[in-house]
Amino acid sequence: MNTYHNNRVLSVEGVTKEYNHKNIIEAITIHLDKGEFVSILGPSGCGKSTLFNVISGLLEPEEGKVFINNNEVTGKTGIVSYMHQKDLLLPWRNVVDNGILPLEIRGMNKEEARQKVIEMLPIFELEGDGEKYPTQLSGGMKQRVSLLRAYMFSKEIMLLDEPFGGLDAITRLKMQEYLLEVLRKIKGSVLFITHDIDEAIFLSDRIYIINGSPGHIVEEIAVPFKQLSTTDFIATDELSQLRGKILKLL
Repeated sequence: MNTYHNNRVLSVEGVTKEYNHKNIIEAITIHLDKGEFVSILGPSGCGKSTLFNVISGLLEPEEGKVFINNNEVTGKTGIVSYMHQKDLLLPWRNVVDNGILPLEIRGMNKEEARQKVIEMLPIFELEGDGEKYPTQLSGGMKQRVSLLRAYMFSKEIMLLDEPFGGLDAITRLKMQEYLLEVLRKIKGSVLFITHDIDEAIFLSDRIYIINGSPGHIVEEIAVPFKQLSTTDFIATDELSQLRGKILKLL
C-alpha cells in the first residue's frame, strides 16, 4: 500500500517484470522526491531500461505498482517524459518544431506551441538556434534539443536513459555540467540511467545500484558531496572511496 509523502513525485513499489516467463527485474522499490536527481546505476543487461518502460507505462508489470504524486499510474502512458540515448529528432523539423512535438500531440495550437518553446530556448542555451535543422547541430546540441523536448512533454518528471552515452568524453563532461545548470533553472526531478560510475556520482543526490539476473536493487547510496566543478570533483578523495564502494556492488 502506498504511503503518502508530500514531497514525493514518483514511487515504484515492488515491481517485477518478466519476458518469456523469466523475470527481467524483480521486486524493485525506488522513489524520487521533488527537485531530486536520482541515478539507476548498473551493468548492461540488468533491466534498467525495462524498469523505465514500466515507469513510463509502456510495459505493465507482473507485480508491483507505480505512483506519481501519490496517484497510481501503473500501465498509463503520457505522464512522464522519457529521453533516450539517441536524440530521435525529426530531420525535417527545425529546433523549435522538434520541441513543439509533445504539445502538438496534446492538441495545442501550433503557433501557441512554438511561442512556448521559443520562450524556453534561452534556458536550454539554444537561443539563436531555433531555426536550425538537426543536420546543422553537433551531438551535444542535438541532446540539448532532445532535453528541451522532454521538458515540454513533462515539466515535473524526466526519465533520462543514458542520454550522453553516445557522446565523446569531453562533450559528455560538458553536457553533464549543462544538465545540472538547466535543472537548477527549471527545478526538474530526474531519474537517470547510466552504467558510468563517475557520471552517476557527479550528477546524483542518490544512487540506486541495480545488479543481478533478474535485476534487483542491491544498494541505495546517498552522495555526500554535490555541486563541485568537474575539476574539483575529479580531485576529491571522497570520489575514490565512493567509487570503490560502488565497484564492489557491481
